[in-house]
Amino acid sequence: MDPPRLYTDLAWLWPHLSPPDHYTAEAAHLDALLTQHLGPGPQRILELGAGGGHTLVHLDARGGRGGRHPTVAVDLSPPMLAHASELIPGLTTHAADMRTLRLNETFDAVLIHDAVDYLLTEDDLSQTFATAHAHLRPGGLLFVAPTYLKETFEDNEVADDGTTVDDNQLTYFTYVHDPDPSDCTFEMILLYLIRNLNTRAVEVIEDRHTLGLFPCETWTSLMEQAGFEIHPAPPTKDAAWELFVGRRR
Repeated sequence: MDPPRLYTDLAWLWPHLSPPDHYTAEAAHLDALLTQHLGPGPQRILELGAGGGHTLVHLDARGGRGGRHPTVAVDLSPPMLAHASELIPGLTTHAADMRTLRLNETFDAVLIHDAVDYLLTEDDLSQTFATAHAHLRPGGLLFVAPTYLKETFEDNEVADDGTTVDDNQLTYFTYVHDPDPSDCTFEMILLYLIRNLNTRAVEVIEDRHTLGLFPCETWTSLMEQAGFEIHPAPPTKDAAWELFVGRRR
């Protein structure tokens, strides 16, 4: 199956669809959890499915490059990793699959943000949690942040926004729905309207994403089976995620 276009030829849109400043509060929340569980001081972080680095850039900057939180980014999409490298000079990146990655390094924390949505089966989740376990020191933390749980999914949810990019006006819509409630996937459809300000022509692009949708018990039980103790994560106001925190036994 071909990857969604947002991660290939349309990756140039990502910094405009979801700018880094949208992630400031989430990064601060993660930073607070790192301090709570691991104590103050630099924590080495690996992000699986880092995308454009919009969360990592805030964690990396808390104390300066080489300071508080040295970071490593992994993603399947080279164009997205190029965005991350522009945001974080000197960032170490790896174009790889989070299910099979083995760097032969250990970290204090592993973060899997909404890229975890692209895991479609329980086996995908188990493989990814095994990857996280293999890259964490004993007592290290795993943060997993799916957008939806089976219990919290809102069918037919619609969102829209817009911005101007060079000579183009960009309007975009996000629509999520569950074609088959009996399975563990849902679909997100992104619709981009790109209007050239010079020619006034409008290009309409449809980009479909198939994503995983699992109940809370599946997440926690598979994390426990992979060797993690589950720790409650305090709720965050208006967070665009569900957060699980696991400590490597």
